[in-house]
Parts: sequence; structure tokens; C-alpha cells
Amino acid sequence: MTNKEFLKSFFTEHWKYMTVSAACKLNLFDSLDFIGKSSVQISELLNVPKQNLDLLLNGLVSINFLLKVDDRYTLSELSELLIGKHPETMKYACLNWSGDHLKAWMDLDKSIKTGKSFFQNNYGVNFFKYINEDNEKLDHYHNAMFAYAKDDYQNITDKIDFSHHKSIMDVGAGYGAAISQIKDSFPSLDCYLFDLPSVIDNCDIDNDIILKPGNFFDEIPKVSEAIILSRILHDWNDEKAHQILENTYDALPKSGYLYIIENCSDKIAADLSLLSLNMLAMCESFERTSYEYIAMANKSGFIFQKATALNDLQTILTFTRQ
Repeated sequence: MTNKEFLKSFFTEHWKYMTVSAACKLNLFDSLDFIGKSSVQISELLNVPKQNLDLLLNGLVSINFLLKVDDRYTLSELSELLIGKHPETMKYACLNWSGDHLKAWMDLDKSIKTGKSFFQNNYGVNFFKYINEDNEKLDHYHNAMFAYAKDDYQNITDKIDFSHHKSIMDVGAGYGAAISQIKDSFPSLDCYLFDLPSVIDNCDIDNDIILKPGNFFDEIPKVSEAIILSRILHDWNDEKAHQILENTYDALPKSGYLYIIENCSDKIAADLSLLSLNMLAMCESFERTSYEYIAMANKSGFIFQKATALNDLQTILTFTRQ
């Protein structure tokens, strides 16, 4: 393939993802099973004109997201994961990246010029305030993050022994993937989930985790001897991140523990350049090195103890409070 041919193909690569996203928005995959349905049946179920639906169905077959046998369409191994009720569903992740995230990327040039996020440029608020005003967007976002987090944190208790703590709180925990994993491994540990009231209201946790509503920019409750900040600081610029760390310091007792979990660019082989662009467009932030996170925590009074690889991307930075 020549460079010119590569570019022609490269410019339309997003067509594939947007085809899958459209199917998720229409709940097409949820309407199917492994027995299969005809396009007429699917058209009636979704209340979509058959002629238009056929274009979508054929597009999905062409990229292996549907199988077609005779006149019936069935799920593939890929689209099975895009059913909303699948235990490992990626449907909400698909919806997440094709919604406001896509709008933010389309305005990336403006964020590069201004240094502000798409949401600040267009709505005068940060991303989290923006989705907090729309419960469906808020729920979709946290469902998407939960889908990733379940995989990211599945080995967290193999990497850190939390048994020497009596209590631990996950601050900005979303729907609780990390703290649930810890509670399952250490049932006697008092576990707290702290997040915005709107997130707590949507949170459906069936184990013995104590839910604490609040805002980490105002005050973090003084209820635990250890705190987790997982993928929180990378959402904020240095000034806001420092404010979170200051409130975390105030919430912990003397010699309390802080666990910062982040993609530390100096600890992994993956290039985080594009992810940093995403963080600029979404949150006016960027991916940092472990040294930058350590310096930020030290500035707030924390003492660095060790760095532990959680997986191929994320590192656990352990600190104690003076």
C-alpha cells in the first residue's frame, strides 16, 4: 500500500466504529440471539425502516460484528459483548467513546489553542459537572468506566496486601469496581465508597460496602485509615489535583496510607501521547510520570513508599501520611 492509499483508508477508519455505535444506540445487538432474526423481524422490533436497516446490517456483517446465514442475522463473538445484560458488557464503553468524547475530539484544535476542555470552551463547565446534569449520560459514563475497571483491578489484591488495614475508602470510586474487589478478598475490612451524591444514587453494590456521598473538592470524610485515588488525579490539572491531595491528607490519620493508581508514562511500554490529547480535550489535563505524581503528593505532605505494577498500564504508588 502506498502512502496515498494508506491515507485514503485511514481517513475513513472511524466509519467502522460509528457503524457499531449506531447499532448500540438502536439496541440492535440486544434484539438478537444466536438463533438469529431476519431483517424484517429486526425492522419491526426496532421500528426502523427495513431499507435503512439493511444497510446497517450489511455493514456490520462486513466488519464481523454480525453473522449472516441465509436470510437470518445472528450475533458474532464480538457483538455478544455489546449486549447490555452481558456480564462483561462493553456496550456502554462503545456508547461512551462515540458520544461527548467524539465531540471533544472533533474540537481538539480549539482545546490545543485555548488549553481548555471542549466542555469549558462550549458550556463553561468541566466534563464532570456537564454529565452530572444528565443522569443518562452520567450512568452511561460510569457503566463504561466500570467495564474497564473490572479488568484493570481484578488482580489488585494480589499486588497489595490490604489486610493490615482496618478500613479503606475508595475516593471518586464510581460504581465501585476496585473497592468491591478488595471487599471480596478481605471481608472483615471496613470498606467505603465515596463519590458525588448523583453517582451514589445510581450505584448498585450488593456487598457490605458503606456508601459516602460528597465532593472531594469540599471535604473527604475522616472514616478510614487508608484511601485509594484510582484514575482520579489524571482527570485534573495540577491546581485541582493538588486540592484533592490536600483534602485527602486532611482526611487521613497520622501514618495513614494513600494508594494512587495511575497510568505512569515512565513505568510502562505503551505510548500515552494520544491518551494525553484525550485528557486535554476532555479535562484540561494529561497523563503524568510517576515522578510528577510523587512530587505532587510530597507537596501535600505524603511520604512515598513504593511503586507496584498493577497491570500492563497502571501503577500503584503507595504513600504514608506524616
